[in-house]
Amino acid sequence: MMRVSVLRVGAVASACVGLVGIAGCGSDEDECGSAGSCVPWTGPVTAAPGSGTVVRDPAQLSAGLLAATDLPGDFAAVPPRAESEAPAVPAKALTDPPDCARLLSPISQQWPGSAAAASVQFAGPSFATIDIDAASYPDTALAPAFEALQAQPRRCTSYSGEDEGVRIEYRTSALAQPPAGDAGAAFTLTASSEGLTLTSATSLVQVGNTLVQVVVTAPEVVDPGVLADLTAAQVRKLRG
Repeated sequence: MMRVSVLRVGAVASACVGLVGIAGCGSDEDECGSAGSCVPWTGPVTAAPGSGTVVRDPAQLSAGLLAATDLPGDFAAVPPRAESEAPAVPAKALTDPPDCARLLSPISQQWPGSAAAASVQFAGPSFATIDIDAASYPDTALAPAFEALQAQPRRCTSYSGEDEGVRIEYRTSALAQPPAGDAGAAFTLTASSEGLTLTSATSLVQVGNTLVQVVVTAPEVVDPGVLADLTAAQVRKLRG
């Protein structure tokens, strides 16, 4: 998701045009997304007990994810990535430490053992994107998976990467969000390269035995309220 090509394209275009309601202008030093939204890292949130109802059909799980008609503005669904295409996060991505390359990859890739997994991606104006993925786990795997997802951004608070010879600096910070689902946590990932900043505001939420990752990415700054609204809408849709 954090591709240097997006950073390069955004450097040519104005990062502040047509991003009303999704992002605003900010400096490289504003890594919290907006004033007051950045909070200190705390201990991981404990997953709620599973309901015992595990979704085992990927099509059923996919139907529970938000669609383009559920999103604000001019967002359109991106065709699903074909199995023959290169993965969004290469198996041997050039990051230091290497383990941080898995950050923001689909939940089922970060923690194996899911009964079903699904994802959807949307592209919007001025290089804004929304990525949502979900994975359903049996009761015994639910808590370990949720804890592992939260541990990843804590381990990778500051790391670097390289794409086609261009160096990228990454920073993560905790993000304040209203309660959602049965349990939830949030963080911001900021990527900076060649004077441009790309920010991904991310929520991790539990809905029964399903774990969901909602990522809003835009140049410079992401409004935390946008992430909160999308997460709440995603929880409502999964709950039916």
